[in-house]
Amino acid sequence: MRLILILLALTLCGAPAFAQAPIAEAEGQPLPDALNQLLAAAHASSEDDFEDAVRLITLTEDPAAVASAAARIDAMSGARARALLGLPDGGPLAGLAEDGALASASEDTGLAEPAEPVAPGFLARAAAPLAASRALVSGDSDVWEGRAELGLRFDSGNSDRQDYKIALAVERALAVWGFEAALGYAYSEVDGAVGRDEFDAQARLEREAGERWTLFLHGEYEQDALSGFDYTAFLAAGAGYRVYDRPELAWVLRAAPGARLIQDAAGSTTTDPALELSSDFEWQVSEPVRFTSDTSALVSDNSRAEQVFKLETALGALWSLSLGYQYTYEFEPEPGFENGESRTDITIVRLF
Repeated sequence: MRLILILLALTLCGAPAFAQAPIAEAEGQPLPDALNQLLAAAHASSEDDFEDAVRLITLTEDPAAVASAAARIDAMSGARARALLGLPDGGPLAGLAEDGALASASEDTGLAEPAEPVAPGFLARAAAPLAASRALVSGDSDVWEGRAELGLRFDSGNSDRQDYKIALAVERALAVWGFEAALGYAYSEVDGAVGRDEFDAQARLEREAGERWTLFLHGEYEQDALSGFDYTAFLAAGAGYRVYDRPELAWVLRAAPGARLIQDAAGSTTTDPALELSSDFEWQVSEPVRFTSDTSALVSDNSRAEQVFKLETALGALWSLSLGYQYTYEFEPEPGFENGESRTDITIVRLF
C-alpha cells in the first residue's frame, strides 16, 4: 500500500517534471527522497520489481544517480543496476564498497522499510507504458525489440516467381520470461492474376526452468489463398535446452508435442497429433554482422522439415539489410507438387 501511495504521489506531483525538468547531469546529484523510497520498496519486493523500478526512474533521472542510489541499498543491488543501465564496473561507484559507504536505503535516507509487501508485477505494470513509449520513440529498449521488414521474395521448386514481402516481429529477451511473435505476408501477380496471397503468424511464450532449461508454449498459423486448404495451425507446449547462451553466440534446442489443425476449402477440420523438433542458432560474427540458422522438423501425418539461414548487416543504429534462404521439404506432398521448395529473401529491416 505504501508503494502504491508513492507511485500516486509521483504521478500527481511528477508530471510537470516529465515535461519541464531536465534530466540530472551531475553524477553525484542524489535522487529525490520519493524516488529513493520507491527504489527501496522495489528492492524489498522482488528482483523483477527492482529492475523495473530502475528502468522507470531512469526515464527522468541520470543513470549514474540511479545506480548510486541502488548501491546505497547494498553492493549487489548497485552492481545489478550498473549492469542493467550499461554503466562500467569501474565507474564512479566502484569505490563505495571499500569506503564502507554501502548501507541500507533506510539508514542512508532515513526512510523506513515498506510496511507490507508489494504485489508482484505491480512495478512492471506501472513502468510498461512509459518504457514502451520511450522505446518506440528512441528505437532502444533493454528488454523489447521490434522489427519491420520490407523486401522481395524469390521462390523456386513448385513455383518460380518473385513476391513482395512485408513482415513484423517483436521479441522480449528471455529474463525469467520471454516472448516472441511474428507476422508475415507475401503477395504477387503473374500475368495480371494473383500468383501468391499468403499470410503466416507465430508466437512463443517462454519461461526459464533452470540454468539451461526453458518451458514454452508455441503456436503457428498459416493461410494461403491459392492452396488446397483454408488454413493450417499448430499448437504445442514443450521444453528447450540452451547449449550456448552468450552475447555473441546462442544455440537453443527445443522439442514440443502438440496438435496440428488443417481446415480444407470445404470447411472440414482435421486434428492430428504432432511433434516439433527445432534448433535456433545465432552468431554475432562481428559488430555489424549477424548470422542465424533455424532448423525445424514437424513430425505428423504430413511431416515436413525446414531450414532457414539469414545473414544480416547493420546499416546504422536502426536499419539493416537481411539476406535469407529457406528450404522446405514435404515428405508427402499433395499430388502434382514437388517434395522440395526453396526461397530467397532480400529485405530492408527497421528496428524499433
